[in-house]
Amino acid sequence: MHVSSQLRDDRPTKHRHDPGDVLSSLAMTMRYGHGQEIYTQDHPAEHWYRVVSGAARRFTVQANGRRQIVDFLLPGDFFGFASRNAHLFAVEAIVEGTIVAVYPRERAEALADADPHLGRDIRTVTAAEIARLQTRILILGRIGSLGKVSAFLLEMAERLSGRTHASRTGEEILLPMSRYDIADYLTLSVETVSRALTSLKQCGAIRLAGTRRIKIIRYDALEDNDE
Repeated sequence: MHVSSQLRDDRPTKHRHDPGDVLSSLAMTMRYGHGQEIYTQDHPAEHWYRVVSGAARRFTVQANGRRQIVDFLLPGDFFGFASRNAHLFAVEAIVEGTIVAVYPRERAEALADADPHLGRDIRTVTAAEIARLQTRILILGRIGSLGKVSAFLLEMAERLSGRTHASRTGEEILLPMSRYDIADYLTLSVETVSRALTSLKQCGAIRLAGTRRIKIIRYDALEDNDE
């Protein structure tokens, strides 16, 4: 199936061209259920991918059986770029009905080689992927569980809203991931994540409306919370 306007999302972009538009002639769309694999660890890296709607998690399973989530993929995010012939991590959908655009890697690379604008924009989206991983390193470097959960909420508010800090005061966000996912992303237990969210609610930094809908009341409290 060819994809054109389906590849657009409502988040503002920082670059002029949308590589999804240029690559649309190569794309197929796939629909995934909650928990369904998009690709597995060590799967041949024969395609590039982009989340059109829904969300996904990138993870690995360690030798002791513990799952480690290294990235959450939201609408507009490209993924699947590999420096070798197989993927280092697995990717699964975390929202029912997640739609992903799939691009044949060899044809996409050839198109990027022939189009300087596309090549530049592909470098931009791969740099964004690296930036997300660097952000996670900073989050894990926060002192204590409260600091980690606070930093995570700030990251998700920025990525889900795509707005400037000044316009986000009192904004409500709907997290696509479960608390178990958050725990495996922050290397905490789910009980610790729940306690941290309760503490942030009690101090007036956030308001909880269910397990995934969160309204951030005081951004400064989250930013300063490193204990």
